[in-house]
Amino acid sequence: MQAEAFSPGHITGFAQFPITQKDPLLNGSLGAGFCINKGVKTTVNIENSNKNNYSILINGKIVNDVEVSRYVVNEYIPLMNKKYKITIEHQSGIPIGYGLGSSGAAALSLSLALNEALGTPLSHVEAAQIAHKADFTCKCGLGTVLAEFHGGFEMRLAVGAPGIGMVEKIQLSNRKVILFCIAPVSTKDFLTNKIQLINGIGGAMLTKLSKTRSIDDFMHMSLQFARSIDFMSNKCRNLIEDFLANGYMCSTAMFGETIFSIIKNNDVKDVQKIFGKYDSNMLVCDIDNDGASVC
Repeated sequence: MQAEAFSPGHITGFAQFPITQKDPLLNGSLGAGFCINKGVKTTVNIENSNKNNYSILINGKIVNDVEVSRYVVNEYIPLMNKKYKITIEHQSGIPIGYGLGSSGAAALSLSLALNEALGTPLSHVEAAQIAHKADFTCKCGLGTVLAEFHGGFEMRLAVGAPGIGMVEKIQLSNRKVILFCIAPVSTKDFLTNKIQLINGIGGAMLTKLSKTRSIDDFMHMSLQFARSIDFMSNKCRNLIEDFLANGYMCSTAMFGETIFSIIKNNDVKDVQKIFGKYDSNMLVCDIDNDGASVC
């Protein structure tokens, strides 16, 4: 038995984390961000076996330190009526650890694929809730799965897993996303030790954006947010100043040393020409409006 699922990556511009409940399904983040059409595609192969075992590959290499994927698999084992050998292959089209929602995308695409391959009686939403629990519990992300489940340029207006949290989309057209991936950052470290830097800043921004629904306001507030929590290296600062000097708004992705900008389609070549001097990994993406799905 085999199944495949895809989840888009996601970039958070600003956020707030009102963690008040013990149940991970009732927790998450408020904020705003957008999904990109590059993400994680997961293939699950299942064979009958005399005992349950599984292996996980990322881009063709067997890995052991994928806590979020292991969490998802262990949630499904009690739902299985047979013993299986499970081979999981994550194909990541985004760099891992750069604030592009790779852990949430891995968890979400894996959960959807497992649900399909095993024929478990979970709905699409219930499978996504397992991914949210995994991402939250492993401190890889708090609202990423909710955003990736829905797709689009979105505001997270109520916390919680898919089916519980509330998302409102803002329609965009004629736009591309430019990313400069500079260096990875540990999301787990940030959410464990520095989350207090954020709370109290993002709420007012979300209130304003929900009224104006302006991409320009989103970009301005995202940069203000990054600066207010001092979340950028000198290299990030230099690249941002270069962007601004050339008339383009940008900010840093939460959480990673990645510069992002949402620009008009006809500005892509100009941006590539201006910033081609940087040795960072430059990606050009579309906004993904569909969210995660079984392939």
